[in-house]
Amino acid sequence: MLKKSFYFVLLTLIFMLLGMTHLSADTHDDLIISEYIEGSSYNKAIELYNGTGETIDLADYSIVSFTNGASQEPGDGYANELDLEGELDPGETSVMAHSDADQAILDHADVSGNSFVYNFNGDDAIVLFKHYNPDTRQGDVIDSIGKVGEDPGNYWGDQDNKTQDMTLVRDFSVTTGDRDVNDDYDPSLEWIAFYKDTFDYIGSHDEVEPPSDDVEEEYYRTVDRIVDGDTIHVNEPILGETTIRFLNMDTPETYHRDDYDEDLITEDANHSQKYHGEQASSYLASLIQPGDEVIIKVGEEPLDDYGRVLAEVIREEDGLNTNLELVREGYASTYFIWPIGPDETYQTYQDAVSEAKDNQKGIWSEDTPLMELPFVFRNRYDDDEFHRFVANSETGYYYQPDDWAEVPVEVRIFFEDELTALNEGYEPAFERDEPVIAEVRTAELGSNVLIEGTVTHIVESGGLTNYYVQDHTAGIVVRTGDLDASVGDEIQAAGVTEEYYGMLQIIASSAEVLAEDSTPIEPTFISSNEIGEDLEAQLVKLEDVEILSVNQHDDYQARDADGEFVIDNDAGFLEVGETYDELIGIVDYNFDEFKVMPRSEDDVIDDLPIQSIQSAREASLDTRVHIEGIITAAFYAGGKYNYYIQDDTAGIVVRANDFGTEVGDKVSTMARIEDYFGLLQLQPSDQNVELVEENVGVPEAQLITSDDIGESLEGQLVTIKNVTVEDVDGNHNYQAHDSEGSFVIDSDTDLVDTGQAYDAITGVLTYNFDEYKIMPRDADDIVEQTEFEFSSDYIVDLADELGNEEALNILEQELTEVIQTNGNTEQHIRSAIHHINKALVKYQNSGKDVFLKKIDHEINKLFKRQVS
Repeated sequence: MLKKSFYFVLLTLIFMLLGMTHLSADTHDDLIISEYIEGSSYNKAIELYNGTGETIDLADYSIVSFTNGASQEPGDGYANELDLEGELDPGETSVMAHSDADQAILDHADVSGNSFVYNFNGDDAIVLFKHYNPDTRQGDVIDSIGKVGEDPGNYWGDQDNKTQDMTLVRDFSVTTGDRDVNDDYDPSLEWIAFYKDTFDYIGSHDEVEPPSDDVEEEYYRTVDRIVDGDTIHVNEPILGETTIRFLNMDTPETYHRDDYDEDLITEDANHSQKYHGEQASSYLASLIQPGDEVIIKVGEEPLDDYGRVLAEVIREEDGLNTNLELVREGYASTYFIWPIGPDETYQTYQDAVSEAKDNQKGIWSEDTPLMELPFVFRNRYDDDEFHRFVANSETGYYYQPDDWAEVPVEVRIFFEDELTALNEGYEPAFERDEPVIAEVRTAELGSNVLIEGTVTHIVESGGLTNYYVQDHTAGIVVRTGDLDASVGDEIQAAGVTEEYYGMLQIIASSAEVLAEDSTPIEPTFISSNEIGEDLEAQLVKLEDVEILSVNQHDDYQARDADGEFVIDNDAGFLEVGETYDELIGIVDYNFDEFKVMPRSEDDVIDDLPIQSIQSAREASLDTRVHIEGIITAAFYAGGKYNYYIQDDTAGIVVRANDFGTEVGDKVSTMARIEDYFGLLQLQPSDQNVELVEENVGVPEAQLITSDDIGESLEGQLVTIKNVTVEDVDGNHNYQAHDSEGSFVIDSDTDLVDTGQAYDAITGVLTYNFDEYKIMPRDADDIVEQTEFEFSSDYIVDLADELGNEEALNILEQELTEVIQTNGNTEQHIRSAIHHINKALVKYQNSGKDVFLKKIDHEINKLFKRQVS
């Protein structure tokens, strides 16, 4: 009986083992792309996985990047190939990565480099080929990411799962690659998306759990470095970012000056700001240092407009809240922008700032007070206007942006607009000359209301007319049959509020035109993810809108860089498959969703016309422009490139991702004019930068002197001659001068030396820290001072070799390159050559040394005229 039981158990185990072997046997018929990293800067990698059960010779395979919509048609765009080599064992991975990627990626890289194939972005299709022919762009497709021949804009997918700024890990159940490179691509079908710069899974292919949809309240990280008093970097990304901006508080700024003068910190606002900013930075550095463990407690809105994580930073060893400590000790002011988070947290911070003020600590000191709060300083420094409304959390009233000082800091809350403040129960602390629509939108349904505003659109409906009316606060529909108004007219309407299938409107009892053709309402630029009730009935503008499909009700499914939305276009003048540079319309609500409703074909712009760079520079800030120019320089900084681009009229900085171009290429770009601390720039999306022509040549640098340096040359390539470098500061800014005065050379790579003279310095003219600077690109932009020998022996030897006439011609040319005198330099040189010629002939006839001395005397006399 025991034997039978033993054999039964043994057989069962054998069958189980056989079954397990069968279940774990690889079912892949070829390689697959198992991971895709498109992160910040050069954090780019592709991982291949061999799940076939057999060793694969990689020499038969190639990875090809089809850039910005390039197709398989030879010559259509750029197809960048990486030939693979070596063998890949079953169950193993092979990783290709950019050579400047994070070390956590490079630790697993089998091949790395920096050619175009390693510089893919979210809009570049990636194809794994077998037996690829680069001449025909054909081969056996083994796997792919994206759609070849399509430029999706910035990425394929949506905000939750996309090919830009994310790490994609292949679902473990996928055993066969995507072999149709021309079908519509949706990464969510086969890929698990992780935040940007997630490197946890590179180098192996296993089953992984999708990340939680919920943002964690706390993250444990290590401090990497202190940036300033309210910003740090941590060792691992949170929500794809390593930059942490301290929440609920604001320390003085330090970026505007290299240093401060202690004698001026109570007299000059810039010196005061710098002084207190340095004090805050030093105090934070005493609380936490690189290598310290901290708890990152993220805010209700986890990221700010710059992509930084908004959080409280808690010292793990003792639970010290460094944000609160900076406020309590007077190194920071409180700074709350709605939503403010828990009431208890809000009150704790406000009590702390009140205590610091009472005790005259830090920025609240009577002896050395901070002359401007940080947000006031930033507005002044950027020549900006205050735009946030300021509420008093004690009284429940809110004030106009310019009246922020009416609210003490310890009860101060900022709101982005009046509508939000009203929705949160706050009331205006000021009287109006006229009613505003925002207050009407927050009143109870059925209220009797009065509004004034400008008509932006008119729709006939059911025997009555819907007037879309907007003022500076909000928009609303006025429904009436007793008004004869046109788009652009300012009207007044009284009536009762009600909802029509979710759309707020006023059923007007009376309405009249106040002014015909009043100041027109300019559309507000938005992204698709902003479409909602706060913008209902308002005129808006979206950019780079692709039309995806249309249904039987003339509702068009569309998308921009931030997602998909619906366009209500009964007139049917949109075309599926087209991408429009700009689309204007009213935010409407019907059939349970918000839609953008263009008013006419004039609201749709297919192609924004190209304009000169000079006209773009003259446009108002935030104006969208379309320029074309030649790249003269490219500097990598902060995760992107600063491309200096110029045409025949002017130059400008274009800040963008690496888009596969070189200095000397002509490009076109569309973006909004921005001011970055005084430097005009454009920041286009990847889809709005296009290579026009390769290697057209860099324009010749404009020859200038130091007194020409100014705004008119900003962004252009220039040359200054006869330069002497004097000294350098800690930021690699070199003080220099030419014959006309002083200027600054900005060279992070230290291309020049102090105490040296140079024949010429070439570079682009940039602007930072309140001054214009020449920024050389490389060593070729630096021309060392030529060593000329002008002794009588040299001249005699040259004359013996070449003859007197040719020798003196060379001497004149050399002197012209180095001599700059007061007065007529050309005449002075010619006079010297004339006397040298006479002395040379006499020396050749007599051999007397007195004539050699005469030659040396003429040379020395000329150099004494040299302007230093």
